[in-house]
Amino acid sequence: MSEEQRQQLIERIVLSKPVTVICAPPGFHKTRLAREAGQHIAKTTGLDLRWIDALEHAQNPNAAVEALLAVKPQVTVIDGNSACNGPALAQALERLAGNETNQRIILVLRQMRDLPLARLSVTIMPDIVDATALRLRQQWKSQFIKKQLRPNVRRRIHELAGDWPIALELLTRWASSTTSIPENWSDFDILRDSGLADFIVQEVLPLFSAEELAALSKASLLETPDLRFLASLGGERRDDRVLADISFRLKGVVNRDGDRITIQRALRVYLRGTLDMLDGRSPPEVLISLADHCSSEGKLGEATALARKAGRPERIRDYAESHGALGIWIAQGFSVVKDFVQNSSAEVIGSSAVLRMMECIVHMKAGRIRVAQKLFQDLAATVGPDDTRARDLEIVRVTLMVYGCSLERTGDLEMLRKMIAEQAEDPALGTFLATLSCILNSQRARFDRAFANLIDARTQAKKAASRYNLMFLNMHEAAIHLAQGELKQARTCVSEAHRRWKSEFPHDIGVETVIAALSAAVEFEAGQLTRARNSVRRSAYRMPDAEAWFDIYFAAYETMIRLNQAEHGLGATLIRVEDEAQKLRAQGLPRVADLLVAIGLCVAGENRFQGISVRTVAHWRVPEISPTMSWQEREVFTLAQAYELEQRGSTAQALHLLKAERENARELGLVRSCLRYLLAEFSLTVLVGRSRRSDAILREAILLGAQSGMRQIFSEFGSNPLADSMAALVEDTGFNEVESQFARTVFNRLRQRRTTGVSNLSARELEVLGLLQAGGSDKHLARQLNISEHGIRYHLKNIFKKLDVHDRLAAVAAGRKQGLIV
Repeated sequence: MSEEQRQQLIERIVLSKPVTVICAPPGFHKTRLAREAGQHIAKTTGLDLRWIDALEHAQNPNAAVEALLAVKPQVTVIDGNSACNGPALAQALERLAGNETNQRIILVLRQMRDLPLARLSVTIMPDIVDATALRLRQQWKSQFIKKQLRPNVRRRIHELAGDWPIALELLTRWASSTTSIPENWSDFDILRDSGLADFIVQEVLPLFSAEELAALSKASLLETPDLRFLASLGGERRDDRVLADISFRLKGVVNRDGDRITIQRALRVYLRGTLDMLDGRSPPEVLISLADHCSSEGKLGEATALARKAGRPERIRDYAESHGALGIWIAQGFSVVKDFVQNSSAEVIGSSAVLRMMECIVHMKAGRIRVAQKLFQDLAATVGPDDTRARDLEIVRVTLMVYGCSLERTGDLEMLRKMIAEQAEDPALGTFLATLSCILNSQRARFDRAFANLIDARTQAKKAASRYNLMFLNMHEAAIHLAQGELKQARTCVSEAHRRWKSEFPHDIGVETVIAALSAAVEFEAGQLTRARNSVRRSAYRMPDAEAWFDIYFAAYETMIRLNQAEHGLGATLIRVEDEAQKLRAQGLPRVADLLVAIGLCVAGENRFQGISVRTVAHWRVPEISPTMSWQEREVFTLAQAYELEQRGSTAQALHLLKAERENARELGLVRSCLRYLLAEFSLTVLVGRSRRSDAILREAILLGAQSGMRQIFSEFGSNPLADSMAALVEDTGFNEVESQFARTVFNRLRQRRTTGVSNLSARELEVLGLLQAGGSDKHLARQLNISEHGIRYHLKNIFKKLDVHDRLAAVAAGRKQGLIV
């Protein structure tokens, strides 16, 4: 343990009651702590220290009793009690508890039942320092391993050690003396070579009866053993009761959290490596028996892992056929579908249409759409219309369309509505189908229908106990709110999805990617650029090799492009757009690639309004708008086409296009799109000299901006004419208080951007602003300029105030646009 933790525990014992019990299983360094605490108490009180351990107990079983009953006050440390007179020791402690005495007593036990202390606990309630206080703190462990070991061995040692002090000590001592861990070595090999296996055999296993050891060994085979599942195994032994008792008796090596049981990683690895302890059956028989029971109880991820360990991958095919690909995905989540594929062999997958369907889903969710489509086509060629799997295959096709961003086919929504009606008695499938309908209706801006689907999907998900889909439904709702310009509601939905992910599915990186993409879009629209940038790093930077559907690609990539422009300039951003578009086309996502290119053209067009000219990629083209496109495509394609028309001198045609699409967007409730169309219209009307018309358009944009909270888009269009027109409207008496405040906020930002120049920033502030581009902490900046961190913070405060920004990223963006930095 760390020096800080050790000192805190010693201080706790020094200041505690006359009797302190240090109780933890072997390997928690109880004796070391007791010795140091006893020495400290003796030194500070002037009392003698008497140490009684197993050797003295063996020579004289009453040695501890005699020490406690000594007339002279002293500090007595009693370490272990295997050979002492336990009942007499308990009586001696009880006698002392009834008299005023200066005795300080520290008992070191492996488990509380080692001494009959029940009556003593009622009398004086001794201070108990248990394994929870003695376990390793994870932050200190990580720092210790990083300091002691080479990078190539840190991860395995960190995982094997858990929070068990003896495991960390033996493993780091062993790892520091070896150059590398052989690739073919298992964790069990490491336990044996490090000496940790010997410690387990000699110090830990003797604490368990044969019955307890058998129950522990069985539990060690499961990734997440829980008492309810163990109770379902039945039998005379009742492993659940055995393990519940062990978790109270030997907390530290076996722990309980509700119904969940956790075993120290090293002990678990050892037990898995010695399966012959179980009940006379061969390890494969035990594994398969347990795998079959896991399958019957719905623990399918566990079942596939056990079947693989037993060398019986064909059993995984049986589990897949029994539960169905969609049933597994809907009820248990994508990670379990992935377990089926990863734990199966290529031969087994090839022999099962259900496993091949799962393989298609895995590639689809990972963004490998081209591979997924090929698998789907091969599978579709073998499944006839009368096949029982034809329905599931059709649903996979629609899902592939959503994830693969293929254009919607005629009749897909009608087909889904029919399926939902037919599957009314199957809530798991019902929630999945309703979710697909919600996504498709949302992408087509049919928000009333999408919300109806959302309500239905939630109702069915609750019936099916599908927590995984309930989490995703929060994300789908957030996407709808974003389109409707409802940032507050969108943020609430994202927060709820994040809470569910963190508590129930923290290892699902795909879910984190989706949540981060939505969060990036919400924070960017609200002008929170630093938060948006952090979210983009966990979303767009993982794409296209990450889970996403069309809404998510759009949310992540649009935010990434705009932030990239602020940090690196327009030219570098357009190069990045082209690189990403090529990756997307290679993945089988040409539709997303077209969307990305159109966003790049929009950003270039907005910059032209501000007098910044840059060449776009020569082969970039904007697809024609069609009725089957999503609202995101209609928005960016319309804007890109309008900017292209303006550049060709067809401004009137561009204005006509924007007005027509704005009216359509208003009817559909697309507040976000309306706001962007209005700002584009404003810029174009200014170019043709229609000042009265441009003021009316800007007034409408302010109303929408105040209603939605979307203010960053005004900065993206931040030209001088926009600032001039805002000046005339900022005192408009026709605005309510919220609208006036919004108008003033936007105007102040635009005015500050236009008027702030080099003369307004000191030479030192310009230096600091220039260094901000490369990033770095206050300490790093201070070193570069040879000033204090306090000085850096002072300059940053002035820079933020003068540029009217609130964070470093926004300061860099403002500096670039004003020509303060290059």
